[in-house]
Amino acid sequence: MSGVSASPPGLISVVIPAYNAQQSLPETLDSLFAQTWPTVEIIVVDDGSTDHTAAILATYGDRIRTIRQANGGLASARRTGVAAASGQMIALMDADDVCRPERLSVQARVLQRWPEVVLCCSDFEAFNEQGVVGTTYARQYYASIGRAPDGVQSLLDQAERLDVTDCLPASPAVAESTQQTTVHRGNAYRALAHGNFVHPPTILFRRTLLDTAGTFDPEAGSMCDWDWITRAAAVGSIAFVERPLLEYRLSETQMSSARHRLKACSDTLRVAERICRRDEALYLADLTRFRADLGFFCADAADAEVDHDKWEAIQLLVRSVVRFGRVDALTLRVLLKILTPASVLAAKRKRQVLHAA
Repeated sequence: MSGVSASPPGLISVVIPAYNAQQSLPETLDSLFAQTWPTVEIIVVDDGSTDHTAAILATYGDRIRTIRQANGGLASARRTGVAAASGQMIALMDADDVCRPERLSVQARVLQRWPEVVLCCSDFEAFNEQGVVGTTYARQYYASIGRAPDGVQSLLDQAERLDVTDCLPASPAVAESTQQTTVHRGNAYRALAHGNFVHPPTILFRRTLLDTAGTFDPEAGSMCDWDWITRAAAVGSIAFVERPLLEYRLSETQMSSARHRLKACSDTLRVAERICRRDEALYLADLTRFRADLGFFCADAADAEVDHDKWEAIQLLVRSVVRFGRVDALTLRVLLKILTPASVLAAKRKRQVLHAA
C-alpha cells in the first residue's frame, strides 16, 4: 500500500501525527492497511515521542513512511506530514483512531463526483475503554451541529444520496441500508467562522487545496485545525458524509480532554480573534454574533484560567463584559470563583475527587 515513490492516479496520502502513541498506533495502522481504496501512502510524523513509538514504527518497514522531528505540537506535525505527501488527495487522521474499511473509498468518491467540494469530512463513532459511547457522535461532539434545528442539514444546504456499494469490503451479503449514504454539501465558511463542526481526523482533501488555503499554522496552537478548516471553507464547498467512517477514541490524554482545557480555551479565543481579523467584512456583517462568540470565549478562558492565574482570569472576564457585553450565568460563576479564596476552591476540588472515587 505504501512505499510508493511516484504518484499514481488516485494515490491518497494519510498523514498521522504521533506523540507517545505506542498503545494505540498499531490498531490505527491496521485499519489503514484494511482500506478498500487500492493506493494508499501512510505517513506517520513522530513528533518527538519519548516512549516506544519509534520502535513500533520501525517494525513496519517500507509499509509506512516515518518522519521523526523534535516535538513541535499538532500543527507542526500536520504541516510536516502534508508537505511530504505524494498523493493527489490527502487524508488527516490521529494516532489513536480507527478507520472503517470504506472510509477513503467513500470520501474519494465524493471528491470525484462533486468537483466544487474542496474538503470532505464525515460523521464518526466514539468509543472509550468501556466500549462504544455513540455511533453517530458528530451532533453530540460539536455544538454547532447539536444546536442546529436539522443538524448538519441546517449548515450545509444541499443533500443527495450516494451509492457506495463498491466502496464496501467484500461480503457475502451487504445490507441494502448500508449501500447508500447521504452526503450534505454547501458553502460552510460563514458557519465555520463561528465554530468548527468538521472533525479533523475524518478529513480528505485535494492536495491543491494547500496552494489556495495554505497549510497548518503552529501559531494557532491546539486549534490549528479550526483555523485551517475555516481558510479551506473560504475556497470552496464542504461535504459531510452522513455515515460514521471513523471510530474516535475518547481518553484523558487526548488534546480535547479536560486536562488540556486551559490551553484549548486560550487557543480557541486566539483563533476566533484571527478569523475576525482575517475577514473584517464578515466580522462587521455578523457583528452581534461575533461579539457574542468572543464574549463567551473570553469568559470560558477565564473559567479555565481562574485556578492557575486569577489576575489573568480577571482580565479575561472584564474583557468579556466590558468589550463584548457578555453577562450570563458563566460570567457569574467565574466571578464567584475569582472571589472565593484559593484554599476553599482547592478543598472543594479535593472533595469532588474523593466523591468521584
